[in-house]
Amino acid sequence: MAVILSCDPFDELCKTEGTTMCGALTAAGLKATAVLKELGNRWEHYSVITLVDCRSLVGNSLSDHSVGFYHSAIMNTHHINETVDFWELARQCSNALDTSMRNRKHFTDMSDVNFLMCQAIQHPYLTPSSSLRTSLIVVFEGPMVDEMDELKRAIGLEDYMGCSSVHGVGPSLAVFDTVRNGALDCACVYPASLHSRKQMQTLINCMKSILIGAAKI
Repeated sequence: MAVILSCDPFDELCKTEGTTMCGALTAAGLKATAVLKELGNRWEHYSVITLVDCRSLVGNSLSDHSVGFYHSAIMNTHHINETVDFWELARQCSNALDTSMRNRKHFTDMSDVNFLMCQAIQHPYLTPSSSLRTSLIVVFEGPMVDEMDELKRAIGLEDYMGCSSVHGVGPSLAVFDTVRNGALDCACVYPASLHSRKQMQTLINCMKSILIGAAKI
């Protein structure tokens, strides 16, 4: 499933609102969930995992072209209801991530996150309804920038989508955001054995509607 928005105006709006695209995407997922569950003024807690590219943060900084998986995960929990203001929630999400990174949680918590995932695999009943879901959504700290138009034309490739599968334990929704031709192109992946396409399409459509409404585009 894909969501496409004009990138530059939305990125500038996020900066004006004191947040990031990562914070906005996270907030859209949280608020869409609250809307679809019709929470009203009732508060619920949801976990969010943000993947941080550590290439530039390790010794002898690696380039973006270094092959391998250099991402670390930061988990934050947010208290939400249906009436929470979108931009306030987006700021809350980005501020929580900034605080975690200042405290080097992307390095210090790696073993804890891995341990919790192993425990979830070995003891599914520790997760909600034994679903093996460890968070509502996974997002990336920053989008990938696709600048391969000339290469695609050279090899006759019209389009492609970059993502990875959601394995035995993980989120209900993973968002892989890419800036391509001035647009924010989000590939959304979900565990098909647990959630139906109709259910997730409804969630993603709600997320897109919230983002468009907030951006007024």
